[in-house]
Order: sequence, then C-alpha cells, then structure tokens
Amino acid sequence: MKSESRVVLVKGVAWKTWRAFVYYCYTGIINFSGLRSQVTTEATPQSPSNDGPPHCSPKSMYQLARKLRINTLSQFAFEAIETRLSAANILDEAFSKFTARHDAVREMELALLVKHRSEPHVLRGLPAKMEAVVMGSMPHAGPVIIALYQRITQTPSQD
Repeated sequence: MKSESRVVLVKGVAWKTWRAFVYYCYTGIINFSGLRSQVTTEATPQSPSNDGPPHCSPKSMYQLARKLRINTLSQFAFEAIETRLSAANILDEAFSKFTARHDAVREMELALLVKHRSEPHVLRGLPAKMEAVVMGSMPHAGPVIIALYQRITQTPSQD
C-alpha cells in the first residue's frame, strides 16, 4: 500500500471483512470463503480457525477494496468471485443485487452465463429469474436480462 495517508469513513462493513482486511494490510495474505450460492459437497460448513488467515466473503471484500481504491485487493476479490462461479450458481449470482451494483462483475458474470446457457441448471432456472424481473421482484436485474438477450442474439463477426 502507498505511504500517503487519507481518512475514509466506511460504514456497513462486516466484522469478518474488517478482520480479514487488517490481516491483509499486515501480511498481504487474504483468505476468501465460498459464495453462499455455491453448492458444497462437504458435510460440515467452513469453520474459521484461529491459527490461519481469517476468512471473509469475496463480495464483501470487493466492495470494501473498491471503496478504499485498493486495486490489487479488489482484483484478488474479483478473481475469487469468478473462480467460485459455475453453471449451478451463475443465475443466482448474475441476478443478485451485488452484481447489479458492480459493472465489472456484471460483465464477467454475463460472459459466464452466456457460456453456460445450455447447461441444465441454467435452462431450468432462467425462466423463473426472468419472471421475477418482469413481476417486479428483482427490478435491479433488468439490465442483466437486456444484456443477456443482446449477447445471445449477437451475430458472430466475420473475421
């Protein structure tokens, strides 16, 4: 981090995120948890241990790092979000309020949604997501529907 100082008032950050942020500031090490939307095959949920780096949500850290303009940390969090996405959870993530607030995340998730558009999880779940947007339950996700439609109907360029 740079040696210049500045004061930034940050509200609404979870304790786990602050703890992981301070640990990162001292060590340069960050340890991200899985996304809530991930289907885990483990019998027990991730339990934080006191002998290693604290876990935190990559989404929560991404928001904090962006707010504090710490590009390296926001990139680590962005990559952690990306690696935790699959056909099984891309719909939940692409249509989330978090994604609606972050353009770069939305673009990355839309690319993955288009990539997985023929997967059974997506084929089964997309109509319900679209209906939720149309019925007003997910007004924040309207731009995702539009962008998804535009990407799917794009004609590939003739190079």
